Parts: sequence; C-alpha cells; structure tokens
Amino acid sequence: MPGVSKQLESDLQNALKQAMRAYPQGVAVATASSDEGPRGITVSSFTSVSLEPPLVLMSIAKSSALHDLFRTADAYAINFLADDQKSVSDRFAGRTRAKDRFEGIKFTEGVTGSPIIEGVRAVIECRAWRIYEGGDHSILIGKVVSAKAINHKRPLVYYSQQYTTTEQMEYPAPPSDIVW
Repeated sequence: MPGVSKQLESDLQNALKQAMRAYPQGVAVATASSDEGPRGITVSSFTSVSLEPPLVLMSIAKSSALHDLFRTADAYAINFLADDQKSVSDRFAGRTRAKDRFEGIKFTEGVTGSPIIEGVRAVIECRAWRIYEGGDHSILIGKVVSAKAINHKRPLVYYSQQYTTTEQMEYPAPPSDIVW
C-alpha cells in the first residue's frame, strides 16, 4: 500500500526532526566568492572528518539557492558564529535574499579569497576536495588550508529550535559512567 509507506516515511522524518532538536549544534555560516560578489549560507550540518589529511564536512540542501555555487566552488570558508551574531545567522539562513546577505556585513578576504565575517569566533578555510550525494542534500568535503580561532566570545548554539549559548562549568563534571 503506497499510502502506508508514505505515512511511515513522514512519521520517520518527524521523529528524526524531534530527535535532532535534542542535539545542540554550533551555528556556522559557509561563505564563498562568486562572480556576483560574496555569498553565504547558515549551515547546521558541519563537522570535522580527519586530521590527516585535514578534512571537514558540510551538507547543503539541493533546494538551496546557493547549492550550485557551493557545489562548484573551488574554495569556501566556515565562519563559527559568536553568541552576539544571531542576526547574522538569521540573515544567512534565508531570511534575506542570497545577493543581499552581505549588505551591511563587515568582512575580510581570507587566504582562499573566501569572505571571513567580522566578529566570528573562528574560521576554517577549505579547498573543495570531494562531493557526495546525500538524499536531498549534497555532502561537501573540504580540505582545510587555514584554520584560526579569532576571539573568546561564547559560541552561538542552536538547540530545540532556538538560539542559546554555552555556560562554562566551574569544575569539570565527573564521568557519568564511573561507579563509586
């Protein structure tokens, strides 16, 4: 029955969304240069992959207006946002047209020519390395050519469909799997 499998798929998608809301994620903006000027998009799927060689991964929805730009870019940067950059995240998350996202945003050009947004906590610049199909997303693996921590502001975190940040614990918590 086709209707049943569609319903099960929809239920699974909703369950996955609910589960992912329980997982806090750092907020990052991927940026690249284009013939029309700098472009950027807020990404939630980002992680390090390898130290040897130094690789990172991000995924971008195929439905994104900037999907093809990042898929064909020779280089891009991942800007880790600070807790005072919620408006930057919102702007690059699609609440502003792609061509207007850098309007009023201060940035410098990194070693790859990719835009580095002013005030970010850290930045990683990459050269395109591999691209894989991932359902409704493209999975981009970048080879790191530059990485630097810029400041010690608290990170911007997305958790349970809202922005938050971290609070430093006074003392590290003991491992929860230790039995005394």
